[in-house]
Amino acid sequence: MNPRPYIRTLATLLALFALGACSQKPQTLTQTGAPASEAPWMGGKPAFTASGWNVGDQASWQREIDRRAQAQNEYVRMR
Repeated sequence: MNPRPYIRTLATLLALFALGACSQKPQTLTQTGAPASEAPWMGGKPAFTASGWNVGDQASWQREIDRRAQAQNEYVRMR
């Protein structure tokens, strides 16, 4: 009995398993649960809204986004 066919089959199965492990599901913006047709400043659950943001007001939404971005800026935080 020649063990070569078993080794070849095992190597093929391992290669297919390794390639299958490298795949990834596509990530889309619709995974957040928010409707795609709705503007980001129009929604938000009250438990997740910041105190300076008024629902439906684009200017206050933009100010809040800018404030959060500055809070993550290392150059600003080190002062």
